[in-house]
Amino acid sequence: MTFLGGGERLCCDTIRALRSHGHELTILSSNFEPQKLENFFGYGQLFTGVDLVLYKSNDKRDQFGTSPHLLRHLRGQQRAFKQTRNSSHSDFDLIFSTQDPGYIPKMSRPVIQWGYFPKTFSFSKSLPRTMRSLPLRLYYGQQISRVGLVLAISQYSKVNLDREWKRPSKLLHPACNMVKTKSKRDLVVTAARAIPPKRLELFWAIAKIRPECEFVMMLTRDPYSSQYTNDLIRQAPHNGKILFDPKKEVYHDVLGQAKAYLHFMQNEHFGITVVEAMSASCVPIVHDSGGPAEIVDAVSGFRWQRIQDIPGMLDLALKRAPSEASRLRAQEFSYERFEGGLSSIFSEL
Repeated sequence: MTFLGGGERLCCDTIRALRSHGHELTILSSNFEPQKLENFFGYGQLFTGVDLVLYKSNDKRDQFGTSPHLLRHLRGQQRAFKQTRNSSHSDFDLIFSTQDPGYIPKMSRPVIQWGYFPKTFSFSKSLPRTMRSLPLRLYYGQQISRVGLVLAISQYSKVNLDREWKRPSKLLHPACNMVKTKSKRDLVVTAARAIPPKRLELFWAIAKIRPECEFVMMLTRDPYSSQYTNDLIRQAPHNGKILFDPKKEVYHDVLGQAKAYLHFMQNEHFGITVVEAMSASCVPIVHDSGGPAEIVDAVSGFRWQRIQDIPGMLDLALKRAPSEASRLRAQEFSYERFEGGLSSIFSEL
């Protein structure tokens, strides 16, 4: 919960939905600032009445999902529980994991797991290296076997999770908070965590080709990708600017005024920012892969396969905006639909 991305948003929406149906919640997490999340996502008093069990992680920049990172968090979980009234774990009926399955706490309770994408283990030609990775592979297999139900965030994710995990699964798209359309101008926008897989440098490349338009990146910082962030700052053209960690009001204001939304990541697991932009009548231009390819159809936006096709698509998008087709498509991913879907799943347990 220390980052401000799609996973954290999904966790917050899950909390909202479960609380609305009268469930009692305990949040187990490394240290984070509840008010900061509430302010950023615009969910006032989200954690009021929620039991927070927090622990100090001291990650020391260990890579996510590695043995040192896992051990540090699992030990932190155990220490946190020992210091709380829930040390016996007897009060819990269910574990709802919004994190990678490797971090599911060690207690004998049914597990529902949000499914983003299966973790892959590369096979090394070196026998010693392969043997060293074997315990981690076996551990992940054991953790996944504990999962009673996977909630896949896209059909793309579900297909891959079903193939790799072989656990019962259902499709439930994340919720989109609808953004109001405002007076449009020649503004092109993207929003993402500032990490290399997002390929945000391409946003500046398009900006240089269309100097008559304004280009705005809305980014959340990633402490592990500070050099990448600095490169994006340095590469910004005269018609481009970056807004870091924008509050909800600023985020909605920019989307409301923008005509087009560019998305560059390949095989994105879902793409909640794409849907939010569409709800503000922006015309999306996304890579033809992963979750965004499920969200955007020929009526509501554009899907690209070659980078050189983007400028032409952008010209058409600027003429088409504001797009009623985009706005209507986004409504299919509303919070109300998400809440109803989650309630239906719980009624079947």
